[in-house]
Amino acid sequence: MQNKIKNKKGFGLIEIIIYIAIFTAISILVINSFIVILSSFNTTNMNRKLLESSSTVMERVSREIRKAKNIDIANSTLGSTPGVLQLNTTDGAGNNATIKFIVASQTLNLYRNNNLIGNLLNQDVSITNLVFRRIQTANGEAVKVEMTLRYSSGHNTKSENFYDTIVLRGGY
Repeated sequence: MQNKIKNKKGFGLIEIIIYIAIFTAISILVINSFIVILSSFNTTNMNRKLLESSSTVMERVSREIRKAKNIDIANSTLGSTPGVLQLNTTDGAGNNATIKFIVASQTLNLYRNNNLIGNLLNQDVSITNLVFRRIQTANGEAVKVEMTLRYSSGHNTKSENFYDTIVLRGGY
């Protein structure tokens, strides 16, 4: 009888099935965790790129509007989509300069004296709506900016609206 007990060193069929079931359950939990982590990373990455682009655009537009002497109404399409904003300003040497923000092919291009400076948006981010609205009071003027950005990469797409109101220099 003792020889039979000593020789039994293998696993039984039921034990193997139980081990495989436990391994399968743990594997499913780990794979599901990875899927959730990757999904969260993609969502965070989309939000980061949208906020980064909006911050860059709004900061540049705000800086240029604040420095501007006035808005060139004849060459701006205030209150329309896609937006074009032309500002009359001065450069570092005090010479007159023209700054334009123009939406073209879902990019936001910056022009200085009719020379393209570049696209203000990050890669995979496009602009779907840009409206400049002029606000005039007895004491000054301001520009309200309404912008919609869209992030697209593969099957991930997200749109977000951004707003800002900027007072021209001397308008307060």
